[in-house]
Amino acid sequence: MSPLSSPASNPELLERPSAWKAPTMSERACVTILLVDDDPAKLLSYEATLSELGEHLITARSGNEAFQHLLNHEIAVIVLDVQMPELDGFALAQLIREHPRYQETAIIFISAVFLTPQDQLRGYDHGAVDYLTVPFLPELLRAKVRVLVEHYRCRQALAHAQREAQRAQHFAMLGRLAAGVSHEIRNPMAALALHIDLLDEELHARAPESAAMVAEMLTEIKTQMGRVDDLLQDYLSLVRVSTIERTPQELGDVLQAWAGEWQHLALPQGVVLRLEGLPTLGTVALHPSTFRRALLNLVQNALDAMPQGGILTVRGQRTATHVLLQVQDTGSGTPAAQLATIFEPLYTTKPGGTGLGLYIVQEIVAAHGGKVTVESVVGQGSIFTVTLPLSDTDNACLSERERCR
Repeated sequence: MSPLSSPASNPELLERPSAWKAPTMSERACVTILLVDDDPAKLLSYEATLSELGEHLITARSGNEAFQHLLNHEIAVIVLDVQMPELDGFALAQLIREHPRYQETAIIFISAVFLTPQDQLRGYDHGAVDYLTVPFLPELLRAKVRVLVEHYRCRQALAHAQREAQRAQHFAMLGRLAAGVSHEIRNPMAALALHIDLLDEELHARAPESAAMVAEMLTEIKTQMGRVDDLLQDYLSLVRVSTIERTPQELGDVLQAWAGEWQHLALPQGVVLRLEGLPTLGTVALHPSTFRRALLNLVQNALDAMPQGGILTVRGQRTATHVLLQVQDTGSGTPAAQLATIFEPLYTTKPGGTGLGLYIVQEIVAAHGGKVTVESVVGQGSIFTVTLPLSDTDNACLSERERCR
């Protein structure tokens, strides 16, 4: 730095905030550290040691109390005593690791009894990222927790950046899609203008066949208006999907409530509706009206594939962490060459279709943390599979039931 630009010779540089300066402790949001030990004296010593970090410290004296904190808080680091009554630290750590929300949460084991290398290896096998034996220097625990907290903040910052990138990508896609939708709208709008002009001429001409021609043109106008409305509603669904708020719902109850609508659509086409495995699917975080639209699109596509009748099956299956929903038809199937493109926006094989239906399904399912896939055999039909994660509450209940066996 030259003398002309040094801080001492230029007071403005002393007052100007540095662009690269790291945020101070007071400028950063505190993270939560969970301390678990059945001995109150040890908990107090952990709190005294870690209080200098300026983070939010919470304590638990049992595995059950620790679990309750895990459900109510976002935990960055867990300091866990190995030797506890009823549920030892190894067993508790294993249960924590089975929870989808805490599979990467840092755990530090502390033990005054299990001191051999084999014990420490056991700790790492059960999900520990570090293992301290008593006695230890308080500064060592504080240093280890500080590093793990910073790692947590880095992971959170990366996740936030990824979400922002996805959000930016979503809105960029909406911009491209808007151009496509506006192009698609021009065709029905042109048809509307033409038929309105013809209708005006016919009303002035008063020919003997005017009534029939007017009725035909009004029908066409309604059809084109319906197409425009479908395009706008589909586009608005995509705009809103990034802002939906989900709440825990019993998925089986929700699907059973919607089944009446599917049955009403299937009967006029001579299609038999079968429901399999829906009552015991568990709890899923849903935005009901948005997710209903996705499933309704899949059901309607299945019905369109069976104009002469067939069997529509809506099937549910639960795994340890996810729910699988399948919508299966016995229609003509889709050639393999088309399967790679059916989820692309504005792609359609239906006359008058918007080309957004399956793309909307994909985006809605993704907004619910899931994915949708398709299998199809020409002449036999298609199966669309929606995979959704079980809610944290449902997973916690499952882990608790497994622990109590």
